[in-house]
Amino acid sequence: MERPRFDWTRMLAATAVGGALAVVLAEALLHHARSTPAVGPTADTLEEAFDNLLGLGIGLFVGSAVAPLVVRRGSRLLAGLTAGVAAYALVVTPYLFLTSDVDAGETWTFVVAMFFLYFLSFVLLGAVLGWAIDRFRDRGTSRELTV
Repeated sequence: MERPRFDWTRMLAATAVGGALAVVLAEALLHHARSTPAVGPTADTLEEAFDNLLGLGIGLFVGSAVAPLVVRRGSRLLAGLTAGVAAYALVVTPYLFLTSDVDAGETWTFVVAMFFLYFLSFVLLGAVLGWAIDRFRDRGTSRELTV
């Protein structure tokens, strides 16, 4: 029986870690924003939105960086990208829908636009960082040097 070409179980674990961390960080930063002294309603709203999106972005970044480090088979870079996009689609998107106070059509537009304009950069940077760390880590036990 042929082994699978991609390490799905570890990639799914990295997806779960990234998605869970994104929501936890978003909620933690949102709690922090609400506990700081109020400057005004506009400033408070902007701070809450920024902290919420920053927490989600950092969680996706970490999940995308962890995936290339834990998978054993397949493309490490593809694992990072897949874990980040899957975490966004499976965890962050429902979170944004559940916490939104506008109708579904406007939220859907926001979710798609924010992925391409904001969150994709966190996913790409995390995947590239994890891939680079994995490549650097493998240099000490280089397979090319064995004869």
